[in-house]
Amino acid sequence: MSDVALKLAEAVELLNNSIALKRESGAKRLRKLGLPESGEALLDALKKEVKDKRTWSARYHLIAALGVVKYQPALPFLWELTHQDFDATMTYLGLGDAVLRLSVLEKPLAEVWAEVLKTQNAMFIDGALRAIALLKLVPDDETIQSIIAVARQPKFIDGVRGYPGDQSGLRYWVAAASGGWKKSLTHEFLLECQLIKDTSLKFAAEQALKASTSSGIINSPESHS
Repeated sequence: MSDVALKLAEAVELLNNSIALKRESGAKRLRKLGLPESGEALLDALKKEVKDKRTWSARYHLIAALGVVKYQPALPFLWELTHQDFDATMTYLGLGDAVLRLSVLEKPLAEVWAEVLKTQNAMFIDGALRAIALLKLVPDDETIQSIIAVARQPKFIDGVRGYPGDQSGLRYWVAAASGGWKKSLTHEFLLECQLIKDTSLKFAAEQALKASTSSGIINSPESHS
C-alpha cells in the first residue's frame, strides 16, 4: 500500500470513530489530501453527523472537505442542508464554500452566483465568496458588479459579524478576491473598504488596489483563512 493510500485509509477510518474530535480530524486529513475517492465516505459521515446538533465543528469540516475533494454527488444533499435551521451558523459558511466549489465544476460562475444569492443567507453567501477568492475565480463584469452591490448591502452586516462593532459584513472576501478583477469595476469599492475600521479588511483592500488585473488573489491574514 502506498503512503497516500495508507493516509487515505487511516483518515477514512477516523470518520467512524465514536469521538467527534477524531471524526473532525479525519475530515481535516481528507481535506488536506484532496482526493476525490474520499468523497463517498465523507458524504456518508456527514449524513450521520447532521443528526447531532452538538458536533457542529465536525459537521463543518466534513462539509468543507467535500468541496475541496470535488465530490459532486454531494451537491444535492448540501443544498438540502442549506435550507435547514442550524444554531451554529458556521455550518452555512462551510456550505456556501462547498456548494460554490462543486457547482462551478458544471455551471458558469454567473449562474452559480445567482443561485447562491437567492438564499439571502449572509453566512452562506460569505462562504461562497470565500471560495471565489481562494479559487482565484474571475467573474464576468455583470457578476462582479452584482457581487460588489451585495457586499455593500447593510442588511448582511449582522449575519457575518465577527466581533462586536464589526462593520465589514461581506466585504472582506470580495476585497481579497478582487485583486484579479477589472480595476475599473473594483476601485471605488476598495477605497470604501479602506474607510471601514477593520484591520483585515483594510489590508485586503490595500493589497487588491496594488495588484494588477493578472496577479490573482492577495495573501490574506490568518484570521480569515
